[in-house]
Amino acid sequence: MRGLHLGSAQIRRDTFLQLSRSSAGGVLFPRLESLVWEIEKTDIPLSCFHLFVRAQLKEVALYSQPHMSRIPGDQVAALVQIILFLSSSLEDLTVQCGHGSQPLLEDTMSSFVCRCGSLLRRFDSNVHLSEAATHHLMQLPNLHSWVAIHEPPQTLPLVTFPSLQELHLGQAALPWLRSLALHKEDIIQDGFASATSHTNVRETLRFLNCLQSTIIDLTFLSSIVKFRNLVRLRMAGINCFTTGGCIFRLTDGDVENLAAALPRLINLRLLIPCRFNSCKTTVSCLLSLSTHCLGLEFLEMHFNTRTIVADIQRLVDGSHGRDKAKCELRYLRVGYLPLEAREEDIETVAMGLKAIFPRLVGCRGRGRWLSVGVALYTAQD
Repeated sequence: MRGLHLGSAQIRRDTFLQLSRSSAGGVLFPRLESLVWEIEKTDIPLSCFHLFVRAQLKEVALYSQPHMSRIPGDQVAALVQIILFLSSSLEDLTVQCGHGSQPLLEDTMSSFVCRCGSLLRRFDSNVHLSEAATHHLMQLPNLHSWVAIHEPPQTLPLVTFPSLQELHLGQAALPWLRSLALHKEDIIQDGFASATSHTNVRETLRFLNCLQSTIIDLTFLSSIVKFRNLVRLRMAGINCFTTGGCIFRLTDGDVENLAAALPRLINLRLLIPCRFNSCKTTVSCLLSLSTHCLGLEFLEMHFNTRTIVADIQRLVDGSHGRDKAKCELRYLRVGYLPLEAREEDIETVAMGLKAIFPRLVGCRGRGRWLSVGVALYTAQD
């Protein structure tokens, strides 16, 4: 067996012990390369880790107490032993275990990270790391995916994420984006700083995912546009109604600048459109995205619908984008965005959206958007 997932299946400890007695040297799954262990969903004590946590493992994922503020002391001790046993040649490591400070676990994890070699490709952990460990991770040559939930270090290493393609950020998303967008490297040649270049992460990053709420404004935009090869940009975060007001602050011009700077976007999610309907963007921003990002397949973003019929009519009358190639988006996700158009205006809205997205066949929303979806569907070629 090469892969093992210890999850919802209730396999008892004595079953593993019985299996181990009949295995050569008391070793279970001697060829195991991948282990996923959802500790709270099994009846297997952590002390049994030696039965299947082998030194040759390439991928390890440990999940413990995901909804508790702290994990019990005995679990901390057992997790420490597991981490100490892991090989520094791991390729993929995930450790998600509760919340709150756990000094012993943090020190152990930091020490382990500092020993990780160039084979590490993915790192995902909510355990706080030391600055030395963070610096070490940021310089690993083959690290392709990282989940960072804590603040960035005060200083960044000279070489920063030379191969990073996926970056998942927590509450400190904006500080991380600012640091990485502004970070520069001094290239030393013959003892002199002969040139200044941007960190490689600006060129290598393909997928940026912000896991917590972030105000979408010019400050955010000024950092995002530096990552010019982004293919997927996902600002999931908390919905606007939990913050007491819309946190989408861009204008049509801002979105056009975003689209022009990131033409490779295939998947764009800038928060779920909210019910406040108070943002400054209109359907014009959708046209900018359609003409600049020709590969766009997934779109979810805010735009104001209070004057959507008049806005669409202006686009049509002005022939905006008529002779330009457009993306092949098939479904527009409008979330909680209200649409207060009259019944006789539904067709105008549908045809206006069809002019912006020629392949559009539906809208993912509620209320009047369902009628727009029907009109789009019936208008298919």
